[in-house]
Amino acid sequence: MAYFETNDGVPIYYTDRGEGDPILLIHGWTMNSTYWWQRNVDALVEAGYQVVAMDLRGHGKSGKTDAGHTLAQYGRDVRELIEHLDLTGVTPVGWSMGTAVILNYVDQFGTDGLEKVVFVDQSPKFHTDEEWDHALLGEFSGVEATELATNLECNRASAAKPFVQAMFAEEIDDALVDEMYAETTKTPTSVTVDIFLDMTYSDLRPVVSEVDVPALLIYGEQSDIFPTDVGGWLEDAMPDATHVPFADSGHCPFWEEAERFNEELARFV
Repeated sequence: MAYFETNDGVPIYYTDRGEGDPILLIHGWTMNSTYWWQRNVDALVEAGYQVVAMDLRGHGKSGKTDAGHTLAQYGRDVRELIEHLDLTGVTPVGWSMGTAVILNYVDQFGTDGLEKVVFVDQSPKFHTDEEWDHALLGEFSGVEATELATNLECNRASAAKPFVQAMFAEEIDDALVDEMYAETTKTPTSVTVDIFLDMTYSDLRPVVSEVDVPALLIYGEQSDIFPTDVGGWLEDAMPDATHVPFADSGHCPFWEEAERFNEELARFV
């Protein structure tokens, strides 16, 4: 394990294993690299790839600064890590919020330094409107965003545990929900709320067409977090994208169908 320090002084935790074409794993909201990619890193290293996994600022083992919890800043942190490790031709894999981070990277830096990209179960816009059906939870509004943020501040467990359960196609037992929820609490509540609200009010649809490198879109067909065919929409909107549905997965194909996920990712890279 290792750390590097960003330009604004935040220590970012990352792991760097294996040799070969580089893959950068970027986790989702309130998650971390160590726990959530545990079914993937070894397999990808064994398949002959350099696998880098990072904890975004405020998450996991990275610095718990009060500042900089925006998707744009997270995108800049990714850029700094790529430069720190001198990664050439890297393929970032963004799960959920990690996809939004990649899109913010592209918005600021284009696809410079990126060979390909992988998006895992995320929509570029959370709010429902007359022209957009692919919202968070199928239908989401600013009022609901504010309510969720308030609930996280007042009683985080009651708001977060149902979200953890909803991420999976099949019901998981309470002990595993508690374990996963405990992992999310490594992200302070203030950070959790700040980045959630920034993500909620972002509209990244204009950036999608700027992703001019090959893209693999892995979406769970049983996802309750994004229950519409957002993967199909992205495939149509991007210059060079392939949508690969995972029939037995919800929001976490890399966990629920790990073997297939690893195979599809290795083949794509």
